Amino acid sequence: MDLSLGEKAKDVAAKEFIRLTIGFVLSVFFGVLVAIASPETALKLFEEVGKSIKEKVGEVEGFKAFMGIYINNFTIATSAYALGVLFGIVPWIIVFTNGFILGLVLTVVISSGALNPVKAILAVLPHGMFEIPAILTAATAGVMVYRGLLKREGTELVYASLKLYVISAVLLLVAAFIEAFITPIVAGL
Repeated sequence: MDLSLGEKAKDVAAKEFIRLTIGFVLSVFFGVLVAIASPETALKLFEEVGKSIKEKVGEVEGFKAFMGIYINNFTIATSAYALGVLFGIVPWIIVFTNGFILGLVLTVVISSGALNPVKAILAVLPHGMFEIPAILTAATAGVMVYRGLLKREGTELVYASLKLYVISAVLLLVAAFIEAFITPIVAGL
């Protein structure tokens, strides 16, 4: 499969990716601020996130953990992509939610002493280097579907979005492998 994008699609993808990345970073900071301003609320949200992850992924290791992580993240990416057709809003919601949760969770685990800052970063960074861009890429693809179909900016954007979605799926495979097999070792978890 040729994964190259046309000039218009490259331009749109780059601009949307940058916008979504800025939104993600801002939502991380918002999650940090909420955790600092309202530790009780942050702890409740943290517990809910933990329950949700445990339900989706479980307390398994190895290949089962890899598959659970991949399926969970692939479902999120697919939602960001497929539901982008709804006026491009769902990809933004997914990006904001993921950024907010990341900021909140890191702040809670560090401020509670559950993990020191270095260990917390090591628990996220190895797989996050692939997972975060993958989710942002899927969200970019979702916005491109909206722009291509509903805003009628051209089918080139829709075809390019499929290529970005495939790239996102591959990045998520790499991220899930790292999260299941490498992150626990690197972070000492």
